[in-house]
Amino acid sequence: MARDVKRRGKPTYTNRRNRQKYLKKKDGKKKLSKSAVPIIKYTWDETKTPRENVRDMGIAFNPNDAVPIKEQRKEIIDAVPIDGVSIDVPKPAKKVTGRKKNEKQAAHIISNLEQSVKEEEEARAKEGRKFRLFHRETELCVYMLARHGDDFQAMTRDAKNLWQYTPKQWAKKIKTYKESEMCKFIDSV
Repeated sequence: MARDVKRRGKPTYTNRRNRQKYLKKKDGKKKLSKSAVPIIKYTWDETKTPRENVRDMGIAFNPNDAVPIKEQRKEIIDAVPIDGVSIDVPKPAKKVTGRKKNEKQAAHIISNLEQSVKEEEEARAKEGRKFRLFHRETELCVYMLARHGDDFQAMTRDAKNLWQYTPKQWAKKIKTYKESEMCKFIDSV
């Protein structure tokens, strides 16, 4: 029997498709790098797994493995020596599998990452902090400075102090206003 109503783009499910084969093929594809860091994107190898890629770059894939966490509690039962013979219980060591990492490439990538971080920090330090006030607060600061100058007590008693700012709050607001770009712009005009 034919349908007389259009489906309007509803998701379809094909029974003929082999779902296990499709999902296995989908999972088998290597993950691409979604990193925003250009050096990581450039050195990413699609033929390797993400763990191998990160290891070759000299970066920790799992931070918990890179920095060991101290055990919070000790073993409840310690190995006690019997008749002068000490018993040492060896702990199993973790196996590192796969190919060896390229030390030269890893050192180059890490130095580039450290350099880019330093450049970003220097750029932030040069830029400084940007102070912003709401438009209404800027108007209020201009009015208060014109009317009272630096007398913060008078500002608190002013009728336009609807939010009941204290003298310390007024001092803070006036200070941020004077450091803002708006104040510099108004003074230059």
